[in-house]
Amino acid sequence: MSTIRIRPTHEAAREGNDPSYFQARAPEDQLRANPSRRTPVRFTSEGLSLAGHLYRPPDVTPDTITPGIVMAGPLSSVKEQTVPHYAERLADAGYTVLTFDPRTFGESEGMPRWHQDPNMIIQDITHAVTWMRTRRDVDSEAIGLLGVCMGGGYVVSAAARDKRVKAVASVGGGYDVGGSFQRFMGVEGFAAYCRRVNALVEKQALTGGVQYIPTIAHGLSAEVPVAMMPGDEAYSYYERTAKDDAPTWSYQVTAASLELLFAYNAVVHAPLVAPTPMLIVHGTKDLTLPPELARATYDAAIGPKELVWLETHNHVELYDQRPYVSEACGHLVRWLGAQLGASR
Repeated sequence: MSTIRIRPTHEAAREGNDPSYFQARAPEDQLRANPSRRTPVRFTSEGLSLAGHLYRPPDVTPDTITPGIVMAGPLSSVKEQTVPHYAERLADAGYTVLTFDPRTFGESEGMPRWHQDPNMIIQDITHAVTWMRTRRDVDSEAIGLLGVCMGGGYVVSAAARDKRVKAVASVGGGYDVGGSFQRFMGVEGFAAYCRRVNALVEKQALTGGVQYIPTIAHGLSAEVPVAMMPGDEAYSYYERTAKDDAPTWSYQVTAASLELLFAYNAVVHAPLVAPTPMLIVHGTKDLTLPPELARATYDAAIGPKELVWLETHNHVELYDQRPYVSEACGHLVRWLGAQLGASR
């Protein structure tokens, strides 16, 4: 039996991230989505029309009823990034899967544009569950949630409030963004960074003009004092996929998004998920969303739960690379089959 070692994040951070792992080293291990597998759909969330993609198992008839899964993706992402690689594999396993652009992002409605409000996205997830329950090809009593990155935290929070959900799974989840930033910046460094964000939000309040910041940056500098995701890892992933797969992804987000993200915490919601079963899958090395917070979320949960560690070099390997997505999906299919039932 092999042993998986999880080093403390402060120790792993000393060696940094190897950029050669930001994309798959072998071209055949870089996953590419198949657009023919998805059908465009729309549903309503609090009066706003949201754009989604529906994935159905291959070769089923329109009347075939399957368990359903609602997915939520990474921070700032749209439905063409990351989630297709999971949705296609779960559809192959017999699930009907819904992915979607949260309000204000991608092809969904909502103003101001590109505003990341965790509570609003969690509401969008619950409205997605409502829409799935109306479909005649989905078992309304066998719907689960799956999130990747920030979507992983959001589905935990959604399951805490929505007991129609029968299972919730998180891959590389973001459970405490403010805590993650503070861990890497230090207490005073994080406080100074927050003050820069506060100044932009105050300017917006005083002028009425929405203040935007870069979604990604290679790092923080005098030229780029604030960014949602400062670092080469996120920059590499979003720059590549925006060009190749996701033309509606935005290079800017509202400054107010950061205030909301820094106060968001799914760890405290984990106990409220019970008695709904919860699965947490996380990488052993993650300098974006530390493994310690995945462990804290698992420890806080009081219902049926499982924690799976996958050996990784970074955070984004779980977005679109073999073998990491394949390994995660193997655990998801096994676990969801036990919770929701598998038709294949």
